[in-house]
Amino acid sequence: MWLVYKKELLEILRDKKTLIFSILLPTIIFPVLFFGIGKFTQSKTEEAETKELKVAFVNAAAFEGLSTLFTAEKHFKKVEISSNDYKEEILEDNVDFIIEVPEGTKLPSDSRKQEVINLYYKGSSKLDNISSKRVKDIIEAYNNTERLALGARFNLSTDNIKAFNKPIAVENQNFASERERMGEFAGPLIAYILIALAVSGAMYPALELGVGEKERGTLETLLLTPMTKGKIVMAKFGVIFTASFFTVIVTLLSYFIWTYIFTMGGKMGGLDFLSNISGLDLLLVAVLLVPLTSIFASIMLSASIYAKNMKEAQAYMSPIFMLGFMPVIVAFVPGMELNVKTAMIPITNVALAMKDLVKGTVDYGMITVLLASTVVIAGALLYFTTQFFKKEKVLFRS
Repeated sequence: MWLVYKKELLEILRDKKTLIFSILLPTIIFPVLFFGIGKFTQSKTEEAETKELKVAFVNAAAFEGLSTLFTAEKHFKKVEISSNDYKEEILEDNVDFIIEVPEGTKLPSDSRKQEVINLYYKGSSKLDNISSKRVKDIIEAYNNTERLALGARFNLSTDNIKAFNKPIAVENQNFASERERMGEFAGPLIAYILIALAVSGAMYPALELGVGEKERGTLETLLLTPMTKGKIVMAKFGVIFTASFFTVIVTLLSYFIWTYIFTMGGKMGGLDFLSNISGLDLLLVAVLLVPLTSIFASIMLSASIYAKNMKEAQAYMSPIFMLGFMPVIVAFVPGMELNVKTAMIPITNVALAMKDLVKGTVDYGMITVLLASTVVIAGALLYFTTQFFKKEKVLFRS
C-alpha cells in the first residue's frame, strides 16, 4: 500500500496544476491579496480623511461664522461657483460640497425655531460618506454654538441645554474585546477560505487518481497487482488527503507568517486582531480540518472513480463544491452558535468552531462533540468509498 501511496504522490507532485493550487495560491497569492486589500483599504480611508475638500457657500452671510469654521479647518478649501446648476458643478468636479442657506433663513438663536440648510454633494461610495461626515461634523460644531446661543435666549444653562438635547446619555461599556468583535465576521470568512482550499486541494488529485487513471489505462495494471482493492483505495485516499491537508496547513502557516510580517512594522487597522490568535488556536483549526478533509477526499474519490471520463468527473465536482460552501454560509448568520445541535451538522459545525476560535470564545467541550460526530461521518464515507471501488460495474462503466 505504501508503495502505491508513494508512486501516486510523486505523480501528483509532478503535476503543475496541483503545485499551483496546493502551494502557490495558499502561500503567496491569497495572503498577499488578503493583507494587501486590508492595507489598501486602510490607505484609501486615510486618504479620504485628509483629502482637500472644495466647499462652496450660497447665502452663507445669513449664518454668520459658518464659512469661517470651514476655512479654519485643515484640508478644506472655500471656492466660488459660477452657476446655479449645483448638480453640474458637482459632477464636473468644480466643487465637492455646496452648502445653501435658503433665502429668508435666520439664525436659530434669532428665530427661536429649527432652521434648514441644504447640503449638495455626490455620495456614491464609502469614501464619499467619509468626506460627507467631515462636512457634517463641522456643521454639527456650528449647531453646538447655536444651541448655546439659543439657550442663552431662554436663560438656560449649559446643563439645561444638554438635557434638552439628550435627556439621557449612554456611556457604552462594551466588554467584548476587539478580537471578539472583528472575529464575528472574520471567523466565518477564514473558515470559508480554508474549507474552499481543502475542497480545491482535494479535487485535482482526486481527478487524477480516479478518472485520470481510467483514461490513461493504468488502473487495470494497478488492479492486476496482488494488492487488495481496499488497500488501493486507502493509498489513493491517503494521497488525496495529504494534498488537501497540506494545502490547508501551508495556508495556516503562511497566514501566520504574513500576519507577523504585516503587523510587526505597525498597525494594520482591522487586521490587528489576527496577531492575537494563539498557536493553540491555529493547531485546533488544523485538527478540525482533519476529518473534514477526509470527508471531501472520500466524496471526490468516489465521484472520480464513478465517472467514465474527465468531463463527467468535472461535472460532478460542481455540486460537491456547493456541498462544501453552502453550509459554511450558515456561520455568517447572526446568532448562529456552536452548541450540541449545530455540532452535529457536518461542515457547518467546523465553520462555527473556527469562528469561535478566531473570536477566542470557543467551548472546548463542544469541540470534542464536533470531532466525534465528524470522525464518524468521515469513517462512514471512507468505508463507502472502499466498497464502491470493489464493484466492477463502477470501475468499468461504459
